[in-house]
Amino acid sequence: MEGFKEFEFFRGKVRFIQPKQHRLSVIEILFLSTLKGIKKSHVVADLGAGFGALSIPIALKFHCKVLAIERDPTMLLLLRKNVENNHLQHRVEILEADVKEIDKKLKPQSVNCVVLNPPFYPKQSATENNPYHTETYGKLEDFLRASAYILKDGGFINLLIPSFRLLEACNIMESLNIKPAYLKFFHSFIDKHAKLVRIAGIKNLNPKLVVESPLIINHKETKYTQEVWEILERFL
Repeated sequence: MEGFKEFEFFRGKVRFIQPKQHRLSVIEILFLSTLKGIKKSHVVADLGAGFGALSIPIALKFHCKVLAIERDPTMLLLLRKNVENNHLQHRVEILEADVKEIDKKLKPQSVNCVVLNPPFYPKQSATENNPYHTETYGKLEDFLRASAYILKDGGFINLLIPSFRLLEACNIMESLNIKPAYLKFFHSFIDKHAKLVRIAGIKNLNPKLVVESPLIINHKETKYTQEVWEILERFL
């Protein structure tokens, strides 16, 4: 496919055809390693599934059903191809839908868990004109409202966002009766501020908030810390 390239990940266990503008990064793999509330019997929704960077590893890791929801025609083409190439048609169901109109495609309380890695940056504050990284077609609130609509009571939302949007995300989640239960901050180096945070929230329960140990990605002398190397080695 012109403009795209196929890569292998997880020691050849996963193959992805990716666009140049939006490729699988170590951050997404680390996010996958921190997911909460997924069981084999569950249906997991991936809102804004892209080319399957989260949906496919989740299906392989947890042996659960994944509902991969995407609206972009290019990403849908890659998503279908990647699901087929990884022989996961029996576990990953692809749904063409806009998160702002999710009620037209799915019933309320129809999934056990939601994973979200939405476009990171508000359009007005973006430093790059990349629709896969900025809120061009949907805002954080749109993704969270769709999540709350399809999520069963007691189910988890796993959200990865920039740390500067932490309070915004928590406030939106609280307004939708989703209580933040676990926070995990991702630091590029031990002496740097956290750039990203994973929020795990639970619908219609009132858990005590747990701030987990931070994840330090890089070491000054080596590419990754020992913890990151171990995650990359054992996830699949």
